[in-house]
Amino acid sequence: WTTFTTVGYGNVYTATGNDFEMSDGGHCSGVIFLCTLESFLGLIYAGMCAAILFGKVNRVQSHAHLTFANAVCFQYEELDLDQFVDDDSSDSDLDDCLTEEDDEDKKEDNDDRKVSFQVGPSKTRKSFREQFKGCPVLKFQVVNDFCNRGGGEIIDGLMKVVGIKMKRLEGKITHSQYVRVNLVDCEHPFFGRVWHVVHILDASSPLLTNTAKEKIMENGGSWPDNWFERHDKIRRKLDFHSLVVTVAGVSNVSASTVHAYKRYKYQDVIIGFDFAPLVFENERTGKLEVDLGLTNDVREQHKGSGEELESVRYPAEESERSSRLVSISGY
Repeated sequence: WTTFTTVGYGNVYTATGNDFEMSDGGHCSGVIFLCTLESFLGLIYAGMCAAILFGKVNRVQSHAHLTFANAVCFQYEELDLDQFVDDDSSDSDLDDCLTEEDDEDKKEDNDDRKVSFQVGPSKTRKSFREQFKGCPVLKFQVVNDFCNRGGGEIIDGLMKVVGIKMKRLEGKITHSQYVRVNLVDCEHPFFGRVWHVVHILDASSPLLTNTAKEKIMENGGSWPDNWFERHDKIRRKLDFHSLVVTVAGVSNVSASTVHAYKRYKYQDVIIGFDFAPLVFENERTGKLEVDLGLTNDVREQHKGSGEELESVRYPAEESERSSRLVSISGY
């Protein structure tokens, strides 16, 4: 430690009584104090360097390698006349394509210790309105950056959304309020590719105005049909300033706890759209892969056309997509 703390070279050993008798300690007190102080500061410096290095490495390891979509989709109708929301068209790892009848069959098969698989589309699938009881949803999308290679999964993933409201008094903002947003499928035991999470905008949603909640309750728990006639009318029912989405879990790469977050503003909500499919089958390997270039692409729902994104938020010259597939990468 003498060399590491720049005290100098020499023999270092425990002093004995004879050493003190042979030397006059009074003449060397200044040198002894200087060497002691230098050694003390050298050890503190070495400890601080090690702590800073450990903190930097830990910070890098605690960052989740995830990509959030640049927008939040507000969907209230089907994407296609022949396509239902619980069809096999979604990329989310958590989407369950079993109906209630399939669940009952699965229970019977488990009792008989047999396993059966559904072949072909089911005729008892619920439409979008039936599944969410006539209420629209806010959909969030998160993509794992290591989706196309093995060992990059997030174990025990947990997603949370917090809404931020600005409270006003006499036209001035007085304080902000944080509200918890309930999600469907907010937990993911093995997040490897794409994760879709939705929030149902029903009468219990904290992201709606109080007047809108009362109207929904009077309408039997569903949105009145005349609310969907105009997009500006839909936006007037929303009551929040921004949304903060957080994802936490254990990385399969570093075996450490990781997290990531994304803040969405009120203007980041696009009405009448859903996220475009990302997962495809690689013809050469036969494995499912994710097209990361489509992370920020959306597609317009079939009924009730989506709002004009180019006229609202984008320059007109940037519109080069079709009417059914719109890129929001520059959002």
